[in-house]
Amino acid sequence: MKYAVQTSALSHKWEHIWTSIRCLNFNICAFRTPRLFAKFVKDALSHQNNHVEESKVQLTITGAATPSVVKSIVNNVYLHNVRDLNMTWLTTRKFHQFPECLFSSDTLKHLTLATGDQSFYLHKASCIPKVAWNFPALETLCLRSMHLGDKGDESLDLFSKCVNLRDLTLHNCCMYGLKIFNICAPELTNLTIRATSYPDVVHVVAPKLENLTASVRGTINRFPFKYVSLQLSTEGFDSLEKVNLSLSMPYYEPKRFFPLLLSLFQKLHSTKYLVINLDIIEVLILTLFLLYVA
Repeated sequence: MKYAVQTSALSHKWEHIWTSIRCLNFNICAFRTPRLFAKFVKDALSHQNNHVEESKVQLTITGAATPSVVKSIVNNVYLHNVRDLNMTWLTTRKFHQFPECLFSSDTLKHLTLATGDQSFYLHKASCIPKVAWNFPALETLCLRSMHLGDKGDESLDLFSKCVNLRDLTLHNCCMYGLKIFNICAPELTNLTIRATSYPDVVHVVAPKLENLTASVRGTINRFPFKYVSLQLSTEGFDSLEKVNLSLSMPYYEPKRFFPLLLSLFQKLHSTKYLVINLDIIEVLILTLFLLYVA
């Protein structure tokens, strides 16, 4: 993006083209200081054509950026006609605290948030505000390598104000120590959840849910069993069409996953199509065989 603006100084034709580009990619690594980066983002957005529909901004930020700089960048993004925001915060630190202003927008439709940390570093502290996010227009949300909630928290409800949310992806998110993680979204049709660690219970209220993809087991061995297994609570999935379940590393006490799988199958009995991976099949066959010979 920086070089595109520099090119416009040499070409009047290019100057008019880049101000109408729908997707802007800003990377802090191209700047000497975070404040220069923040100023560039502000100036670039101020020259954009605000009548361009469905404009998208991609932000890549490193640990050199202070919270005040990140807050300034986010505020400038939301001041303009941005409908799609993809933000990645890369840092060697084990803790990210995303600014509260990031989680409130009346116009944002698509949001992706990610950190660059290895998933097993994420259990230190929550990196997001532990209140309902204010995104009344949001349709798709993807969270990658995020820590959601803190150990000992009773309940966390982030999506109840996302009344138009249709597609939710939680990838390599850590919910270690949290008791109840609520997914309450009246318009949700697609849910994908693959966590490093799970809370005691994932409570889903999504009457229009059609597709569910989930990992039965978390990806980190170091946590106690109850934090690496998906315990699902629901009020019913009347619209469920397809469920895709996977289980990694079942050799890690496979017999303990047998009752968990049976519980999941019971809760998901209304689905028309159930897809399970080979590891789940092996756990079911092995456990049944051991019960037979016992």
